[in-house]
Amino acid sequence: MSFDPRKAASLARSALARGDLIAAYDVTVSAIAGGDPSSEIRHQQVLALARMGDADRAMERFAAYGLESSTDPHERAVGARLLKDRALALAPGAERQAALKAAFEAYHSIFAASRDAFPGINAATLALLAGEEAQARGLAEALLADPEVAASRDYYAAATRAEALLVLGRLAEVTEALRMSAIRDSVDHGARSTTARQLAMVARHRGLDDASRTELLKPLVPPRVAHFAGHMFAADAAAEARLREAVDIALEAETVGFAYGALACGADIVIAEAALARGAELHVVLPFAELDFLEQSVRPGGEGWIGRYNACVVRAASVTIASAVEFFGDPAQYGYGSRMAMGMARLRAEHLGGEAVQIAVWDGIASDGPAGTGADIAAWREQGGRTIVIDPGLVERRLDRPAAGTGTATTGGAFERTLAAILFTDFVGFSTLKEAALPAFCDGVMREIADVLDAHADRVECRNSWGDALYAVTDNAAAAARIALQLQERLAAIDYTRLGLDPGGGGMRIGVHYGPAFRTTDPITGRTTFYGTEVSKTARIEPVTPPGAVFVTEPFAAILALEAGRGFTCRYVGRIPLAKNYGDYPMYRLTKGG
Repeated sequence: MSFDPRKAASLARSALARGDLIAAYDVTVSAIAGGDPSSEIRHQQVLALARMGDADRAMERFAAYGLESSTDPHERAVGARLLKDRALALAPGAERQAALKAAFEAYHSIFAASRDAFPGINAATLALLAGEEAQARGLAEALLADPEVAASRDYYAAATRAEALLVLGRLAEVTEALRMSAIRDSVDHGARSTTARQLAMVARHRGLDDASRTELLKPLVPPRVAHFAGHMFAADAAAEARLREAVDIALEAETVGFAYGALACGADIVIAEAALARGAELHVVLPFAELDFLEQSVRPGGEGWIGRYNACVVRAASVTIASAVEFFGDPAQYGYGSRMAMGMARLRAEHLGGEAVQIAVWDGIASDGPAGTGADIAAWREQGGRTIVIDPGLVERRLDRPAAGTGTATTGGAFERTLAAILFTDFVGFSTLKEAALPAFCDGVMREIADVLDAHADRVECRNSWGDALYAVTDNAAAAARIALQLQERLAAIDYTRLGLDPGGGGMRIGVHYGPAFRTTDPITGRTTFYGTEVSKTARIEPVTPPGAVFVTEPFAAILALEAGRGFTCRYVGRIPLAKNYGDYPMYRLTKGG
């Protein structure tokens, strides 16, 4: 399959402008695999990685694609941007200052050769941060004298003008520049987010306090990302009209541009329709198999909701099935889907540099189980989230819902349905070990694994090993993340030469997932164990994971974003074909929070 370079580049640009960095990356991967030879699509891929914060992988791709030799100054400048990102990640000190100067020199050489304002303004800012005040001022003044920057007819020229004025400390003029129509009317949210981060950095250097920076950068604030939820109810034109008015007011007040949630009859669909009507991007997250969801959560409100559901799906930017298994009659399946949607909203807000908010149609009655609007609101608020509550008023909520399908497992008894974080590992190079090295492997590698699990024994619900492999389950995502990263940290310190292995030729690879599974007692060992489709999926992840890395699924990354805040970082690595032809899935690389 071949790709039209112009179409692929346009799709990638559009995704970057929407702040949908994952979609932008996926488009570029597909285009390159399909034979797109352009440097533009490669530049967009590197830019997507850079905006996701994955500077190391972006730098690898920048070098591999030869973009330092591009005739386009913007394509060359992404390398300087990566040097800047690495410099800014360093602690204050001599090393950081030297790195800032190196990034300045990279930008400045491109500006000197091209006279392009983009590398020029970055050079000015980096000169300022590196303590070269006179050089920063000279560059900023030269840019302000550029006729295109002075006219500020497009977004980048206006943003360059605002940044140059800030470098010079002319705050009143910065405020005026940020109110220009070229910035005010821009819908390139990715560029606005990048500009906001850059100006915030300069403003901090200039001594502006938090309140002053917030006020200064208001014109650059991106549309908010919303998680939406609410009660199911039967069709009622009058009640819906009243609710729709309240929803419209909330969406406008919160400037919602991106909405994540399910599409149950009632509040969900009313909110989704309102979001689409205002031009917001809709992302549908269903908790389980779509046909079951339609029977359980859409049709009970009346046949009319089915058409409205389909209309929303057709216009949605994405539809994600949290778990492709059928509905088992367990409310926790709904809770899992809701929490995944919340986490995806948080991840998108992080990419945009904005805020995620929850909009919920709720009667104010707390839920006493794992699902329901009250439970969704509690989960959001527990993580410091802000909820806009809309009173449902008088709506018909007594709906006839079908019984769960055959094969239902009820909670309690021999097979209990639950949510779990599932971890599989294996050790690359184990099969090549000589017999004499096996005791050292067991006493070294496997002992380290046991020590890490013992340190988290209160969260580990089951563990098993065979040869070099580990299978473990924890009761939440954060515990699994801590275990996985600690395993890699401890195993990195092992002297593999003692095992007869090349130091770079072996190591643990770890795959982690979060989803619904059956908890039961293993009839062979008599110990607690877990079964299910999601367990099998996890087993297919570690074979495609690089040694020394931790790969996690999108559900795991979303749940972790919701529950653990900034304690961890999940970098998108693309849609990866899992082992044994299990299908392609979005995967992330887990590291410590940055």
